[in-house]
Amino acid sequence: MARELVETMMARLKPAERLIITLLHLEERSVNEVSQMTGWSASLVKVRAFRARNRMRGLWREMFKEKSWE
Repeated sequence: MARELVETMMARLKPAERLIITLLHLEERSVNEVSQMTGWSASLVKVRAFRARNRMRGLWREMFKEKSWE
């Protein structure tokens, strides 16, 4: 179930957001590695990762907004 949730959220991200989440969090690469792979500066990698994580949080809230946990 957790894997399906992650896949659903990842599918709704923009390609650059998906890439940054995949490289940093799923493949556990460093900011420097991602920077070298993508040609983005380390600062840009961090900013894009921050924004992608925020977008995923928003998607999470949206997905569970209708469900009652009480």
